[in-house]
Amino acid sequence: MDWKKFFDSLGLNGTQWQWRIIRWQNRWENFKANLWGKKQVVSYQHKFCRECGGLLDRDETECPKCGTKAESWRKQSCSRMVGLIMPRACIATPCLLVFNIGVIIVMIRLYGIPMLLNPTTEALFAMGGFLPPAFLSGAWWEIITYGFNHGGMMHIAFNMIALSQVGPLLEDELGTARFYSVYMITLVAAMAPHLILHANAVILVVGASGALFGLIGFGITYCHFSGGFLRSTYRGFFIKWSIYGFLFGIAFHADNFAHLGGLIAGAVLGFLVERERANRSRFTPFWKLLSTFWVIATIAAFVGLYAANTASQ
Repeated sequence: MDWKKFFDSLGLNGTQWQWRIIRWQNRWENFKANLWGKKQVVSYQHKFCRECGGLLDRDETECPKCGTKAESWRKQSCSRMVGLIMPRACIATPCLLVFNIGVIIVMIRLYGIPMLLNPTTEALFAMGGFLPPAFLSGAWWEIITYGFNHGGMMHIAFNMIALSQVGPLLEDELGTARFYSVYMITLVAAMAPHLILHANAVILVVGASGALFGLIGFGITYCHFSGGFLRSTYRGFFIKWSIYGFLFGIAFHADNFAHLGGLIAGAVLGFLVERERANRSRFTPFWKLLSTFWVIATIAAFVGLYAANTASQ
């Protein structure tokens, strides 16, 4: 079809619209080619031996080269599918995604479907929202549980999309222990502005965005001081997401105090962690110990929340 002639007949700039349509068609063809390539990866009719790397037929149960019992083709196909979504090294990112979604499912289960679009303050507080006076009065778990609690579908959708974009890049670079520790440290640090400025204010804070801004701030300074490929490729990516996040905060009246707190804490950690790159293996045991602490602290926080809710009933 002659798009130029068609749009000219409508009184529009036919040449401009023709070039737009050509670009759209090219993007569509690239998308289909990319999708076909991914389908080929997932549906590849052979499998590999995990021990020696030998190529096996789909139905073979034992590697003819080394004699090792072969994995099922279906299992390897599922692994390839997961590998298309995020790097193989990522453990914490998908766990965080599942945990955050799980908390909002529990809230819907306890308080009803309307919580998905318009959760009440009472429900958010009962699910672990951060309230400065309550925290200072002994509800210590709130400084962790608030980060897994979200104010409805739009809130969790934006945060989980951001986590799925930012998380795998950093976790693949840092490793699971460092990544999870950074996430949790910035989650807690994001509440510092509220504790300093709003200690007595009845302001309920929920959402993972404080930690997400922590990851973004971490990425900006880590990539900047790393230089080379990381600086040229990924620093702009993290700066772009910080702009998106602050604009989202302004548009939807989100908590930019927490965003700023997380961003600053993450930026400081990014500088410090980049300094240890030359001796990374030396510091790894410390980060593994620290990540174990944060896993235990997260579990303990939800146990504390449950105990508090049970006692108040």
